[in-house]
Amino acid sequence: MTPLNRSPISRRDLLFAAAAGGLTLSLPKSGRAAEAPYNLAPPMASAVPYREHRIPHDGHMTYVREYPGQGPAYVMMHGFPDNLHIYDYVVPYLTKAGRHVIVFDFLGFGQSEKVASADFRYTFDQQVGDLAAVADALKLKKFIPVGHDAGGPIAINYAIDHPDRIQWLCLMNCYYAESPTLRLPEIIEVFGNPSLKDLADTLLNTPEMMNWLLSFQDSHFQAKMPPALQERFNGILRPIVRENFAAGAGPAFRQMTSQVKDNVAYNTTRLSDVRKFAPKVSLIWGTEDPYLTPEAANAIAANFPHATVKSVEAGHWLMIDKPEEVGRLVLQGA
Repeated sequence: MTPLNRSPISRRDLLFAAAAGGLTLSLPKSGRAAEAPYNLAPPMASAVPYREHRIPHDGHMTYVREYPGQGPAYVMMHGFPDNLHIYDYVVPYLTKAGRHVIVFDFLGFGQSEKVASADFRYTFDQQVGDLAAVADALKLKKFIPVGHDAGGPIAINYAIDHPDRIQWLCLMNCYYAESPTLRLPEIIEVFGNPSLKDLADTLLNTPEMMNWLLSFQDSHFQAKMPPALQERFNGILRPIVRENFAAGAGPAFRQMTSQVKDNVAYNTTRLSDVRKFAPKVSLIWGTEDPYLTPEAANAIAANFPHATVKSVEAGHWLMIDKPEEVGRLVLQGA
């Protein structure tokens, strides 16, 4: 697929195109390793073509990459403070197997629209809506939601609301309901505590302080990692997070983290629906995650009628640490 030179596209132009002729604006593009700003290039990236879509949801634009292949599609969701690039290393293993893969940035993150309106609020319901908009626009009758980190509860809540559209459900190092096993990273505790709002705002608006906090959090995520995985963390994950903030993801991160505990409480009220969920569920879990531990995986799995836990000797971002192994487990299904 030949890449196109892209000229800047305004939100007004995108809305006009969507209203005039369809739900998405789509451009072909080649996934070149040279475009990735990371120190370690994704394997086989130059051989993996994708199409870009800008899909409207409630008048705002969600950025999507679609890799063609056989269905049902994997629809892969990031958490925060990252974006779709966390899947750059695992996608080639899925497309090499001929599978249809879709990755996207939630509103406020990555290349999706950063909403400037004071009336707009980033929420977990809005993110479920982002997923629904992507699935509907790309006409996915049945698909496999893949949720990592805060993308996990998005995947679960969409799935229990639309079980007829779910082939099976894949969860990676995420959280869901209240549990003695749930431990949140310190940065989430700071930004999610209403009594620390002034501190959180000061941190977010002071680059030197925010960089210190991110470095502090990085060191804790790496606590159990061997040197090889630390290298991947520093060379791949850290630039994704830093560039995400530099591109304007701070407001979305601030608002989403402030709702995490309320989201956990809400999800707990939905456990009766989770226990009726008929499709199979596969939890692919990095065992070296110091926060969302294997015990957390087992606690989530216990709520589903048909769930299995598959362990990977990796950290929280297991798709970066061990992409080939994670890709193989994803391809195995539930």
